[in-house]
Amino acid sequence: MWPWGHLAFGYVVYSLVSRLTRGRAPAWPAVLFLALGTQAPDLVDKPLAWTLSVLPNGRSFAHSLIFGTVLVGLVVVVLRRLDIDGGGAFAVGYYSHLVGDVLIPLANGEFRKLGFLLWPVLSVPEGHTPSVGIIRYILTPDLTVRYLFEMGLAGVVGLWWLLDGAPGAAELWRAARRRVPRLPT
Repeated sequence: MWPWGHLAFGYVVYSLVSRLTRGRAPAWPAVLFLALGTQAPDLVDKPLAWTLSVLPNGRSFAHSLIFGTVLVGLVVVVLRRLDIDGGGAFAVGYYSHLVGDVLIPLANGEFRKLGFLLWPVLSVPEGHTPSVGIIRYILTPDLTVRYLFEMGLAGVVGLWWLLDGAPGAAELWRAARRRVPRLPT
């Protein structure tokens, strides 16, 4: 999945979980930690594999349930000690990322491609490394059906987020305004 696909999928899951368990739409700052969780496995693995070549592919270390569960546990404990609502949202985001990455291999019956879930206990194939940097790779995608589907999904979920009251938008706007100096009038 592309980053926006992971974010959209994670938001749908978290919004549903929030409504079922709390009876309300997601709130700030949980949506921030949800967003971080949906991106965390790729933010760790892609640079370490594609740029530094220290991992076998872009789905290994942080995509492993072994490492992921330790990381999620640490985030939950730290946020709880800081009395910040967001540990559960981070966990939903992180695990929804992994679910998103197994959907296509499962649908295609390519079970060997799921080894990353238990890496390093199970091996993972050497992955493809883009010939360009990760930023250029994201900014110059192939317009495949899957890519377009994920863009459409992100758009629909963006509307869902708006209907949920755009949690986090006001807080981010206020934070940005505090950081930008006011022009003299």
